[in-house]
Amino acid sequence: MGFGHGLIAGLSALALAGSGSDEIANSGSESIVIKQDTPVELMATAEVTTATAKPGTVFKLRVNRAVLIGGKTIIPVGTLAFGEVTAAKDAGGLGKSGKMTARLLRIQLGDAAIPIEGTVDTKGSGAGSAGVAVLATGLMGVFHRGNNAKIKAGEILTGFVSEDVAIDLLPTPHRHTSTAVPAQ
Repeated sequence: MGFGHGLIAGLSALALAGSGSDEIANSGSESIVIKQDTPVELMATAEVTTATAKPGTVFKLRVNRAVLIGGKTIIPVGTLAFGEVTAAKDAGGLGKSGKMTARLLRIQLGDAAIPIEGTVDTKGSGAGSAGVAVLATGLMGVFHRGNNAKIKAGEILTGFVSEDVAIDLLPTPHRHTSTAVPAQ
């Protein structure tokens, strides 16, 4: 077969692939952009408390309500997410309550890490002041411990996507490697 026949055969195959079905043209992955500030409802999967958590402790959450774009589920319920304790002060004597601050980190959608932002500030409840503890119980009030701060299992938190994120959806979701997101 000569050069001309090979070129014609190649062009014919290309024309068939191009004019054939969308199946061939769309055999790559579908891509979508999750916009910055898209709200995401999350649920704590286990209790996080100042009795055990210290700054740097990473904890798990799950997506509690699906994130939809154009009527299509992009982030399904149950998708794993992570937060991190940034400050933790254990409950102390004299009825002092614990205090904790945590920040939301990311949603893990397949191979894609979707950065999220949001903070949680919590304080132990109902311990009262040291003066009241001492007055009510005498010197034994000095040994009264306050309550630890906690994020309860099942507690609902709201985070927001922290930047525009382009996601390839098929076959396994993963984030585009380019930092530039096309304007829409």
